[in-house]
Parts: sequence; structure tokens; C-alpha cells
Amino acid sequence: MGKVIECAKVDPSSGCTHVVRGKTEEEVLKNAMEHAKQHGIRQATPELMVKVKSAIRDEK
Repeated sequence: MGKVIECAKVDPSSGCTHVVRGKTEEEVLKNAMEHAKQHGIRQATPELMVKVKSAIRDEK
């Protein structure tokens, strides 16, 4: 079972419907940071990482 993060769960104001997927938590975090570049985010702050990690779910 993989892991997913819904972009809108991290930042509801973005209106982004992208879903980031990965096989492991580490992979989904890496993929999420790649996606964050589309939002102009180049470096993750500790606050952002807390939000992202709390949004990780098991893929159904």
C-alpha cells in the first residue's frame, strides 16, 4: 500500500487538486517537494514539513 498527500489538505487556499503519491513516506515527501516547486516553494520550512507530514495518508 502506498502513501498519498492531497495538496489541498496542506494548503486549502491553493485550490490545487493535485495528489502526490509514493510507495513510502520518504518517497511521497520527496515527490511533494517536487510538486511544491509549482507553487513557488523552493525550500521547506519546519512549519511546512509538519503540515505535509500530518497530511500523509495510506492510499486506498
